[in-house]
Amino acid sequence: MSLKLGNAIAVATDYIKSNPAVPVYKDGENLYAVIYHIEIGYNKNHESNVKQYIIIDYKDFSLSEAERNELIDLAKSYCESKGIENNENLEINLLDNEEAENFIEKVFNNMKVIRGLITKKC
Repeated sequence: MSLKLGNAIAVATDYIKSNPAVPVYKDGENLYAVIYHIEIGYNKNHESNVKQYIIIDYKDFSLSEAERNELIDLAKSYCESKGIENNENLEINLLDNEEAENFIEKVFNNMKVIRGLITKKC
């Protein structure tokens, strides 16, 4: 295999904002998941846009399809409550493998601290 680097591509972001994490409780008291909301402002065709990333980090890696859909529906209702439009600038993703979770934790190293603070309140 022969790899080589291509030319650099300019990437312009106006800002990156991490909103407060939102805990999801199962049966009213057990921490089940955490919803992270990250906004990235960018310019496209000389217009400011905001890409919304909703990341659902859940504790159990073996969710049924119904449980996965329930979490996604809950994330969609979170978006509605925040006035976030369901369009091409919205991505909702389940953090469903350890490798992805490790990457996110490195980028947002406060995830475990937040999860610990939320868990202690129960």
